[in-house]
Amino acid sequence: MRELAFSEIRELIHPHRTVFSSKDPASKVLGELKETGRYEAVVRSNGKIGLVTVRDLLGVDQPEQTKIDRIWRITGSVSPTITLAEFARLLIRNNVRAMPVSENGEILGCVSQVDVMGALTNAEELEGLPVKGLMRRPVDSLDVNERISLARRIMLERGFSHIPVVEYGRLVGIVTAEIIVHHFITPIQRPTRGERIGERVGRFPGVVGGIMDIHPLTAEPESSVLEVVRGLTGQGKSACIIVDKERAILGIVTPRELLTPLAGIIEEKGPPVYIMGISEEDFFEKGVVEEKVRRALKRGMKMHPHINEISIRVKSFKEEGSRKRYELRARILSPTEQFTAEAADWELMTAFDKLCDRIDRVLSDLKHEPQRTRARRTNPSLRG
Repeated sequence: MRELAFSEIRELIHPHRTVFSSKDPASKVLGELKETGRYEAVVRSNGKIGLVTVRDLLGVDQPEQTKIDRIWRITGSVSPTITLAEFARLLIRNNVRAMPVSENGEILGCVSQVDVMGALTNAEELEGLPVKGLMRRPVDSLDVNERISLARRIMLERGFSHIPVVEYGRLVGIVTAEIIVHHFITPIQRPTRGERIGERVGRFPGVVGGIMDIHPLTAEPESSVLEVVRGLTGQGKSACIIVDKERAILGIVTPRELLTPLAGIIEEKGPPVYIMGISEEDFFEKGVVEEKVRRALKRGMKMHPHINEISIRVKSFKEEGSRKRYELRARILSPTEQFTAEAADWELMTAFDKLCDRIDRVLSDLKHEPQRTRARRTNPSLRG
């Protein structure tokens, strides 16, 4: 699987026949997604690149009157030379299902988590990995007689695209965002009786049992990850429900979870750490103090997971003969926040120990009010 992990995504690019503008109506996207069976469409507007997805359309009441600029998400794009492992990690970290791909200013298409999962069908190493280690739980489910409108609301509020359906506590089907969107929200080409073109049926009538997929893909906890990957790909499903022998639900696996082994092949390095101002005579300690800072930063990212860099400036002053005093100032950046921490001591290592303590306190204190960054920092891999 390592050879696959370090191959480029170029071969997985799905060329999109249409690159939409943010001024296009949502109904135009809906029509193409229904025709192509894709979950996402590429949008380009005013130099920005992003996606609009089926779940975005789930919240649209009048697709013919709704412009894409109200619902799309700016993601930037990636290069076709990015590796599958890097790409899988990017999708997981940024909580997106797909990314547009561009080269020399031209949009080549899109690669989704489903495309990457399809590349894993020949990864024999996954055969020895039980799916129970990747399944997500607990799982929200709905009774077969619950309203479709409730399923829609749960998906919108909690960010779901799949909800298993049960009867007497046993799995009988699954309802997805795609089912609801394509069943109720009609593109301009296909009006239904009693509704105006491009509008939804009022209040999403009916119960989930009436529209659910009655043949969901299922697996037992000890089933291999490879079996699930091949099942999803072969049957064109977007989720696998993990059940016991009585069909009670234990967990759920989507392509996102199946990317985890691939993403894990890359060694986790964390955000870059820049240390400026250490003199040549102190250089031998730089590696040691950098590791101290990385550990402090890793602890802080449990509460601030979007931190993307830390820079530390070291100033030294000679006082009392040849003795030096070190003053350290750290600046920690996320896309929307900036934190600072300071420490000082006569010993460089001690000063860094104090600084790491300050970083711990700053990033763990819920009462701390971070400064807002003036300009949004962008991950280079996300630049369009």
